[in-house]
Amino acid sequence: MYFSKYNLILPFADNYLLLNPLSGAVDLLEESDYQLLEELRKSSSKNFDRQFIAYLRERGYIYEDEGEEEEKLTETFKEFLEINNTSPTQIFFVPTYNCNLACSYCFQQGIKDKKDLPTKEVLDAFFNYVNQNFKNEPEKPFLTLFGGEPLIASEYQKEVIAYFLYQAKINGYEVSIVTNGYALKEYMPILTKGVIKEVQITVDGPPEIHDQRRVTKGGGKTFDRIFEGLLLLKEAGIPINLRAVVDKSNLITLVELAKLLDENGFLDLPKSKFKTQIGRNYELFECQDQSQNLYDRLALWAEYAKLSKQYPILQKFHLPEFKGVKYLVDNGEMPFPTYDNCPAFKKEWAFDYQGKIYGCTANVGREEFMVGTFYPEVSLDEEKIKPWQKRSILTIPKCRECEVALLCGGGCGTVAYNREKTVLAPDCRPIRELWEIGVNYYSKEIKALGEN
Repeated sequence: MYFSKYNLILPFADNYLLLNPLSGAVDLLEESDYQLLEELRKSSSKNFDRQFIAYLRERGYIYEDEGEEEEKLTETFKEFLEINNTSPTQIFFVPTYNCNLACSYCFQQGIKDKKDLPTKEVLDAFFNYVNQNFKNEPEKPFLTLFGGEPLIASEYQKEVIAYFLYQAKINGYEVSIVTNGYALKEYMPILTKGVIKEVQITVDGPPEIHDQRRVTKGGGKTFDRIFEGLLLLKEAGIPINLRAVVDKSNLITLVELAKLLDENGFLDLPKSKFKTQIGRNYELFECQDQSQNLYDRLALWAEYAKLSKQYPILQKFHLPEFKGVKYLVDNGEMPFPTYDNCPAFKKEWAFDYQGKIYGCTANVGREEFMVGTFYPEVSLDEEKIKPWQKRSILTIPKCRECEVALLCGGGCGTVAYNREKTVLAPDCRPIRELWEIGVNYYSKEIKALGEN
């Protein structure tokens, strides 16, 4: 008898929650069940109630031996690959690394000052490359404009974006845009002619807070112009993905931001038209020099969970995922096992105006991560790409025996490489602890699932 290494037993209300991401099983345990399970885990004896053993075996909490679990792991990995391969690939294009803001943090700090824009020839080469190299994908890829800031209101940059959106439309691609939102008003006539999947905009709090953190290069305020852009997108029916980047200095101010958004009707929009995300201000490359203000991942979500219970408007603004707990609550079942949490060179590619090819937004523009070019000539370093495409919890030695690997997926490859100088290393996350917070945050909903 083999006790699955992926079993997690979490304190839940006055009892326990037993779950296994490999089998997808979730069960509420009373104290007596927990004690029996602990006894079973520690003992090699088979003198246990047969009905209890049969139930645990049926649910995937125990196997005949470790080899049987390995077979299940391999089988489920094949399913994961099939699901992953049929999901749409996200293809980023960076028209410039230049930006019109001078934020107090910057995720692309350290990239050399590159203010150029692509020529028509570069844009044509990009679409030719995408059409040729992604034509056999089961699901049509979608494109994302990234930066720098893709929507700077210079006349030439507006021409570039208009041409990009035109080419995307005639080639059948939806386009997402990641922007600071400062020039949205100037770009609305262009955006309404494209096929826009969503526009992601960063707002870090109510006006007085946002305007301390996200200023123009001349030190000017930005909130009012960005909010005007949000209202224009809402009026045009273009989906909005509002992102707040938080640290210890502004998390509490999301309460006021949420109230403002609610007053203007954003929080009553369907999820297809308005969604939110909370990004952690973090230390990657040179993006942040005020480390005393930073949350680690666990502290951020513990604090947010506490605040959103204290201020219910935050629950209307954003409900945390807790690495799969919300999926369980929404769908009544565990999320499918995550063998790989790094989409770089698999379901994510990044291209820039210089004709260079990278793996994702975390490493685009950083020369050590460049793997080829699409302009002026096409070249690809397959050997450099192979470790990224090989990366999964099955190829990262430290992940092989980790109890939370199938919830974590090995984390971010770029972060791992930045620390270990190899992509076949883990970017470990506090998954067990996040689930402990999450299952108790959603305790009513999870209890209801157990009663059904």
